[in-house]
Amino acid sequence: MRAGPLLLRVTSAVLGFQLLLGGLLTFAFISSEAHIVTGFVLFILAIATMVAWLAAKPSFRPMKVVTVVIVVLILLQIILGESTLNSGNQAVAFLHFLNALAIFGATISGSFMAMRWEKMTKANASPEGNANAGRSSA
Repeated sequence: MRAGPLLLRVTSAVLGFQLLLGGLLTFAFISSEAHIVTGFVLFILAIATMVAWLAAKPSFRPMKVVTVVIVVLILLQIILGESTLNSGNQAVAFLHFLNALAIFGATISGSFMAMRWEKMTKANASPEGNANAGRSSA
């Protein structure tokens, strides 16, 4: 398995855990430290995933875009989270929640694109895929 898809799977799993922690924090079952630490771990994983996809061969531009968007959204998420903790403003907390949904959507979308990319690169690497590469299905 290539580094990009593997890192995206790990990032997706940590994101799921982060969403769980966010829910527990919202209803005051946990303190904010676990959610904050997991958020920074997620940010580091997202950067590593982005670097892996930017360096991936063969290049897959949609994944490059998605991983950059995920990193930017997580950076915005950290800023919104810190602002929410410092101010207690419920409007900023709501934006933090909406941004979390955007991160989740981008990550799920990226996961499906990565699976498709892996399937395409495996098919093109097989002898049958190379033999059929120049043929049209029309």
